Amino acid sequence: MRRTWVWILVAVGAASLAVLGASLLLPGLEELSWAAGTGSFVLAAGAVALAWPDRTPSSSSSAPAPSPAPASTQVDNRTGDIHGTAVQAGAIHGPVTVHSAPAPAASPVPGWVHTALPAGQADAHELGTHDALPGPAGKGLPPYVARDVDGELDRRLAAAAAAPRGGLVLVAGASTAGKTRALAAALARTLPERMLVAPPEDADLRSLPAWLKEAAVRAPRGWVVWLDDVDRHLGASGLTPALVAELSQADALVAATIRQERLDSLRPSTTDHTPATEGAGYAVLKTPPVILDRLWSRQERERASTSGDERLVRAAADERFGVAEQLAAGPHLQQTWDHGPDSGHPRGYALVAAAVGLARAGLSSPLTREQLHTAHTVYLPDPPPLPEDADRAWEWATQPLSGLAGLLVPADHEGRRWRAFDYLTDQDRLPDAVWHAALDMATDQDRFTVGLTANRAKRSDIAEAAWRPLSEQGGADAMVNLGILLAESGRVEEAEGWYRQAADQDDTHAMIHLGVLLEEAGRVEETEQWWQRAADQDDTNAMFNLGRLRKKAGRVEEAEGWYRQAADQDDTRAMVNLGVLLAEAGRVEEAEDWYRKAAQQGETRAMFNLGRLRKKAGRVEEAEPWFRKAAQQGDTRAMNNLGVLLAEAGRVEEAEDWYRKAADQDDTHAMIHLGDLLEEVGRAEEAESWRQRIREMEDPG
Repeated sequence: MRRTWVWILVAVGAASLAVLGASLLLPGLEELSWAAGTGSFVLAAGAVALAWPDRTPSSSSSAPAPSPAPASTQVDNRTGDIHGTAVQAGAIHGPVTVHSAPAPAASPVPGWVHTALPAGQADAHELGTHDALPGPAGKGLPPYVARDVDGELDRRLAAAAAAPRGGLVLVAGASTAGKTRALAAALARTLPERMLVAPPEDADLRSLPAWLKEAAVRAPRGWVVWLDDVDRHLGASGLTPALVAELSQADALVAATIRQERLDSLRPSTTDHTPATEGAGYAVLKTPPVILDRLWSRQERERASTSGDERLVRAAADERFGVAEQLAAGPHLQQTWDHGPDSGHPRGYALVAAAVGLARAGLSSPLTREQLHTAHTVYLPDPPPLPEDADRAWEWATQPLSGLAGLLVPADHEGRRWRAFDYLTDQDRLPDAVWHAALDMATDQDRFTVGLTANRAKRSDIAEAAWRPLSEQGGADAMVNLGILLAESGRVEEAEGWYRQAADQDDTHAMIHLGVLLEEAGRVEETEQWWQRAADQDDTNAMFNLGRLRKKAGRVEEAEGWYRQAADQDDTRAMVNLGVLLAEAGRVEEAEDWYRKAAQQGETRAMFNLGRLRKKAGRVEEAEPWFRKAAQQGDTRAMNNLGVLLAEAGRVEEAEDWYRKAADQDDTHAMIHLGDLLEEVGRAEEAESWRQRIREMEDPG
């Protein structure tokens, strides 16, 4: 067959040469000279083809000739996105060898893993502790003073080190409360031989378990991943509860700090039925933190005053401020900033105010001088004093005070990016211009956080402006949060559209919120389908919601099964609801077991239910401590029930205190009991005032 085509080529070449000859003999045919090139090329191709060895098996070969493919057989070579090797063919007769491209090499272990030190040798200042005022011996941190939470920190770290699913120990408190120093000291006490790695803020931690396993020979006692100001790591790091569990497989735990105000602004809410407005990384903030108070206790001050360090002794004597905040000169810095406009530095004050405001709006990334200059004008006083020139303002804002930090502190060694000293506060409402400047300056991850912060500040317009571009770029987390925002504002169809787009990306949060939306619309079958799909991916929120849906439909056995699945995966809400089912079925001992497990993880509803079970069984002495624990965590029902127990025991003053705390939070049952108590002790006018308040609440018109 091949030779037939070769002879055809030769014939075409010969004809082309004949045309060439005619062009040479006949005038006017010069335009046919192109045939020369064509013919020469074709003849050459034919010659090469004739010379090429014919590898087609001869008819005498024992291998059978391939059968022709049926006329209807077609080969479709269209593909979608291919990652790796793809082969598409029609009928193949004989062996096929495919050489795949080599797999990409894993990213190298970064330098900050190689420079890890044992936790007992880590420098607290290098880990993020603020500088301290100079002492007689010059600069340097004073000796560590034991804090009241040290025992709890030690227990948390030991538990995290032993937990099969890993652990994150989170310390929260105000700026300069001593969070970093306390956590570093606890690590040095409890896990001194673990190697401590401190990733930079922009590090992607998703490869960290593999890196730590590769470097395991350097850490025979395990690792600690140190994340000071963990909110600055949430964006780029990929830090999630699942990653914390992966790190445990590399024998690593996470030790982190966060300022209380950032925790309050970013922490997902604990609604009963759905996950809150959040991104995947923010789920780690659900970890119950160890709270460190800014104002030191009497015992802590006594320990500081007997430390032998003059700085600690002076700080302990001034009870207006915490010891650590005085050592860091926080009050002095705040006062300097507050007085900036009156001391001839209105522009310097405005630069610092812009840094504080942009951080409050959710920008965690440090900012350039140019960015701060762009945003500062909204904070200039009106009317003047006339602002100082830009260079003088910058010098005032950045110069170190009292030998420590300035109002603006550098975030890099070159001094190109800056942050406000994190002690500085401003409780005024953020101006619109600052919200919009934050959006303009935000990275994608900062934009996401700006949306979270704005949403909690009731600025839904800013939140929508932050999340919509991210949603249009395909970000599932942003789609879910935008959907929540739209649903809350009544734009249900839009919300459903964004939920569906995110759910089609296998985002289980989207599936759950979509299910809630459909349930509210009475489309229960669709609701079950989406929650079932999420539950198939081990989402405990979906399991919990399926249990709730089955209970509502009277299918109690199925509800118990779903609650049990979620409870077995440490979902405390499911533990409580499972306990309720079991108690209603008369299986009180099982109910108590689940309540106790949830209560041990800080679930106030479980504490309250345990108290109620014990009281119902006549075990009043055992009921009181559970009611008290729940009341101390703000549960008004527990406050009211504790008051009843105390009143029945004749402890009237204590009962009044708890009734009053609940009544101040508009608990009508507590108001009724408080009124009755006041009536009994002869304070009729007060009693009537509470009854009048109840009437006003019932009939506000």
